[in-house]
Amino acid sequence: MVDTAEDNFRIEVWDREEKTHLETICRTPDAVVSQAAWHAAIRRRPGMLLIHYNSRHVMEKIVTPGEVKVPPQTIIDGSIHAGLDVALGDLRSWHTLRAWCTTCSHHAEVKPEGLIRRNGKEALFSSVERALFCTSCKKGGPVRMEIHSMPRN
Repeated sequence: MVDTAEDNFRIEVWDREEKTHLETICRTPDAVVSQAAWHAAIRRRPGMLLIHYNSRHVMEKIVTPGEVKVPPQTIIDGSIHAGLDVALGDLRSWHTLRAWCTTCSHHAEVKPEGLIRRNGKEALFSSVERALFCTSCKKGGPVRMEIHSMPRN
């Protein structure tokens, strides 16, 4: 993102000790968009320190309720999941899902439509992953899902 003078509202995620900046969720000149992103960030980043800025001034600062479900990490192997909880309804038509078993390393494509039908659009990856089992080793986890973008032609 390009930092412009107009992008005065922003939301940042920090570790609980406020020593490491983990990500910037939103940068916008629009207060309404910023407020909507703030409320979504509180739901989607459990157990994280969120800071809501207006220019250099802190508007709101909280440690969100809940425990960190998946530790934040950098994007790995093209995955856009990046260790952050994502709702199934956030997936777009160009996204593909891949599930992989951490026990036997088996991986397979997963149809998002089936997961949405079974779990609903509001279901978060952390809860869906816990319900999956590996079809190769027949164990109920731990299975991880990754979101990838379809290749362009």
